[in-house]
Amino acid sequence: MKTISFINMKGGVGKTTSVVEVATVLVKDHDKRVLIIDIDPQTNATFSFIEYDDWQKNVEQNTIADVLGMNKHLSSRRDEYDINKAVIKNVSDIVGLDLISSHLSLTFLDLDLSAQAGREMILSRQIKKLEEEYDYILIDCPPNLTLAPQNALVASDYIITPIIPDFYSFLGLPLLKNRVDRLNRDLNIDVEFLGCLFTRVERTVNLHSEFMPKIRNICEEYGIYDFKTIVPKNIKLSEASSSNSPARVAFPDSTGVSAYKTIVNEMLRKLGEL
Repeated sequence: MKTISFINMKGGVGKTTSVVEVATVLVKDHDKRVLIIDIDPQTNATFSFIEYDDWQKNVEQNTIADVLGMNKHLSSRRDEYDINKAVIKNVSDIVGLDLISSHLSLTFLDLDLSAQAGREMILSRQIKKLEEEYDYILIDCPPNLTLAPQNALVASDYIITPIIPDFYSFLGLPLLKNRVDRLNRDLNIDVEFLGCLFTRVERTVNLHSEFMPKIRNICEEYGIYDFKTIVPKNIKLSEASSSNSPARVAFPDSTGVSAYKTIVNEMLRKLGEL
């Protein structure tokens, strides 16, 4: 089982869309068993698959907040929440694609667990219980490095950073790399950058054409792989995100889906699985 966190310090970069589409392509086109963990309190990945009423059925006791020891659940080794309770099976009727939904209360995770020893290790310990269940776990992280994404990184083998080719990404990528390196040292972990993924690209926009090669140069400087396939700005990807169904299912012939299929092939080759 491989665990991959999708993270960027900047929001609005297509991070959730990338998690959703990569996961669905892995299941539909490569027969992989995949779990998505939505660790972002914005809950975008959650509502990419399930409707509000279905989320409400789980929200009191079966979300990632419970897995991490919030909502009155203990997170000690001796008496901790059973992560299997939080798994929603076969989301959007996609057999083999499961979800652990998010919760707005994750905003207060740092406060609630401030006195807990080993609080960065909770998710890592929990997902070890799922090693026989999945080929991949993909984690949708918020745009920061607070306790929730720290748990994600400790639990992960790899990081993918979706990135829009603009000035802010040009500035932010070195910061993210340096902070991840520091977490590796401070927490004695070894999460690796699997690569940077260009998303929402408009080749006719001069800014994108200007900054894409600059960011590729930064990737080379910092030893970060940059995916050769880019994700174009595509209306079908946006429409799918509000329909509780991935674009891979709703719009399988769209240019956005075609890009993600190629990206998954590129990812699997890099991991030695294709």
